[in-house]
Amino acid sequence: MERAGAKNIPFQRNDAYRRSVAGESLTAALIAATYVTWATVTLYWRDIPLPVLIPVAAYCLTLFSSLQHEVIHGHPTRNRRLNLSLVSLPLTLWIPLPVYESGHRAHHDSELTVPGVDPESWYVSQAHWARLAGPTRALLLFNNTLVGRLLVGPWLASWQLWRHLLTECRHDAATRRIVVAHALGVSAVLAWIVAVAGMPIWFYVLAFAWPGVSLSMVRAFVEHRYDDDPDRRTAIVRGGPLMRLAFLNNNFHWVHHRDPGLAWYRIPAAYARDADAVARANGNFGYAGYGEIARRYLLSTWTRPVFPGVESAGGEKRNVQALSTFSERAL
Repeated sequence: MERAGAKNIPFQRNDAYRRSVAGESLTAALIAATYVTWATVTLYWRDIPLPVLIPVAAYCLTLFSSLQHEVIHGHPTRNRRLNLSLVSLPLTLWIPLPVYESGHRAHHDSELTVPGVDPESWYVSQAHWARLAGPTRALLLFNNTLVGRLLVGPWLASWQLWRHLLTECRHDAATRRIVVAHALGVSAVLAWIVAVAGMPIWFYVLAFAWPGVSLSMVRAFVEHRYDDDPDRRTAIVRGGPLMRLAFLNNNFHWVHHRDPGLAWYRIPAAYARDADAVARANGNFGYAGYGEIARRYLLSTWTRPVFPGVESAGGEKRNVQALSTFSERAL
């Protein structure tokens, strides 16, 4: 198993270093504030100009997704079930929380970027690439531009995920339970949207869910690339205060992979203390911010989607338990 951060950088690992009572209280407050903001914006959507509504909705749902990520890593309490219950409503509609949890944990335990091994890899194997038709190749290349990831990334990921899940439902009772529970959660969200807020479902999908997932994918866009050195597969994006909050500092992604249990409010200080060592360890794989990423990759492919490395013998096998969010079998 290869993990980002294998080099000996002196991060502490004790629980007191990873979290604080004040910090965890702030995390809980952010969860509550996100729900309140979402409810308020959905209730008063008619009164908010569209150029304001869509960015606010996208930011709110991106922050909620970041909070789900924080919960998966053991915050704000030490009780997993309680943590998951705090962010269980599927406000973004598209992915069941248990699927995200299992897939993301597998991502941290996998050899990063390897298709069929890393559940969050957007690479496809060389053998699979050779079988793809021209339009599908063009779609994957477009998805590896920033504008492509924003426009088609959420739909591509959703289609691949749900094709995979519905196939698994035919013979796996646990997957069926996950899908049913997710459907009930989505029904509750849409009941609020339609019956309470008076919003058409199509409007919520186009003005809330799609922009929210798209903005979340901005963070993940350049997060991992293949390199022969596993330490050089994970990026650092310094970013500005607004984006750091939206992503809960997960833009310092190399640091997160070095210590996944490190709370979001501890990450900047950990990075600042060892920034030079991190840069040496990850081969200076990093960016000043998302503006730089947009300038470089808005319409340019940032990396080819075909996996450039040597694939393991099990590279064509999919981790079924992880219920990957990206599956070659759907292409």
